[in-house]
Amino acid sequence: MKKYRLLLALLAVVLVIALGFLLLGEKPEAGAPFPLDEGIKLAVATDLHYLAPQLYDNGAFYTVMIENADGKAMKYIEELTEAFVSQIIERGPDALILSGDLSFNGERESHLMLAEKLRRVEDAGIPVLVIPGNHDLDSSKAAAFIGDGYSRVDSVNMREFEEIYADLGFNQALSRDEDSLSYIAEVTPELRVLMVDVNTQDEPGFLDESTLNWIDEQLKCATEAGAKVVAVSHQNLFQHNSLFRGGFVIGNGRLLGALFEKYGVICNLSGHMHVQHISQIESGLTEIATSSLAVTPNQYGLLYLSGSQGYYCTEPVDVDGWAGSQGLDNPELLHFRDYAAGFFWNSSYRKTMARLGQVRGADALARAYSDINLAYFVGRMDTVDCGADTLRRWKNRDNFTYEYICSMCADEGKNYTEFVLGPF
Repeated sequence: MKKYRLLLALLAVVLVIALGFLLLGEKPEAGAPFPLDEGIKLAVATDLHYLAPQLYDNGAFYTVMIENADGKAMKYIEELTEAFVSQIIERGPDALILSGDLSFNGERESHLMLAEKLRRVEDAGIPVLVIPGNHDLDSSKAAAFIGDGYSRVDSVNMREFEEIYADLGFNQALSRDEDSLSYIAEVTPELRVLMVDVNTQDEPGFLDESTLNWIDEQLKCATEAGAKVVAVSHQNLFQHNSLFRGGFVIGNGRLLGALFEKYGVICNLSGHMHVQHISQIESGLTEIATSSLAVTPNQYGLLYLSGSQGYYCTEPVDVDGWAGSQGLDNPELLHFRDYAAGFFWNSSYRKTMARLGQVRGADALARAYSDINLAYFVGRMDTVDCGADTLRRWKNRDNFTYEYICSMCADEGKNYTEFVLGPF
């Protein structure tokens, strides 16, 4: 009897603990408060790759280019961006963070038009904080795509970027780094956001020693003021995929991570990969890489902070609903989620079939690969079965694709669209 009572008591404790985690991990309904206590809500988006409408005509050249690219829904980038701005204003976060690659390829007109859209968010009382990505500055690829080809257009340099986005983070900064576009801003007296720029350095992708020293000083000041810090970068602090190293991870990110650990930074928010992914090291330092807003499911992140705990989840832009509210009759916009997912999947499928050629079973292999690739970018590797047979058949066909599939399948069963943070 005593053993039976002890077992019941232990079971009750387990149920209480489990219930606590379920409540913490419950995804808030749209507009609902964080399920712990009232706290801070940050929205984070990345890799918008916005292209001003006067720079493309959806003609033959542009269409072929985007259909053979990386699955970004560039045909409707204007409508997607408008829907995103409207949704952020409706959601009313305490701040909107944009972690780089704001433009398609650094076009001056794209930056100017996007800044105008983001000022509507500011006018709604929502502070906007931006940093550049590797596509945003001094780009030789800045172009207009009209008719049967393209023509070069002006890009922007570091100071022009700063001027265009002056009211979107830079002018509101508590402190700014002299050697980059890094800055730190206060969201509330209890929370500061550190925007780390590694794309205006002498060696893009690396942090200068002077910037590291500045970061050290800002984190120290925040600690002394009793404020917690969320850090933001475009490139990644950690290596999220075994094949994603060169060009993805900040060159001396180890030193930056050591500072974040030293001062108890809540997490680092990044992008760049276009993949929804989360990594956490043994010390508890976490990096959340939000997927590209331009890539299905066209989602951004919401980070809720309350006390010493936090909760991150993704939310797709409701282009379908926005298009309906605008009275648009375009079927692809009115069913945008299906369109964007199909566009990405078909892009993966076509390129895979081209690599395979006329080999036996190519269709099945390409379909399996495209399913896995889509789930990986979305951050829902719990929705696909990699399957030993699929891996075995790919191993005998294409070594690069086989290695990439293996790298994705290392996350099989994982859902990176929500995550509990803390205690911190």
